[in-house]
Amino acid sequence: MAYQYKLLVIDDEQAILTEIKNYFEKRGFSVETALSGEEGLEKLRKQMFEVVLIDLVMPQLSGIDVIKAINEEGISVSSAVITGHGDKEEAIAALQLGAEYWFQKGTAEAEMPNLYRQVKKLAQLIPEDKVDDFMAVLNQKNVA
Repeated sequence: MAYQYKLLVIDDEQAILTEIKNYFEKRGFSVETALSGEEGLEKLRKQMFEVVLIDLVMPQLSGIDVIKAINEEGISVSSAVITGHGDKEEAIAALQLGAEYWFQKGTAEAEMPNLYRQVKKLAQLIPEDKVDDFMAVLNQKNVA
């Protein structure tokens, strides 16, 4: 069985979560979702993900706050931001904090293939053709 990259999507809009989850799962990703920054951070603390997509504008804990917490807590994950509000200043701030990509929600259908390519690049810390070999070696060490 091929390795599934793990993606966490944090957004306060269920429709966006469902759209992204369905799109990425059809392409072989394992996808978890969170409806708030707080819920997303709890999942990041408990599970390993290669990539997290974070909505910038959410009630209580904003996407910027989530990225700051990821940095402060040393959570190892690549991050990208998504926003439907066109708030370029916040997107730039997120990029300065370490987010690696910015996605505009309003163009979701047209941009989804580009988002997929970017997220897959972020997920591929190990080249795709080497992941199965790496996992086999890792599993052998865990058995021994």
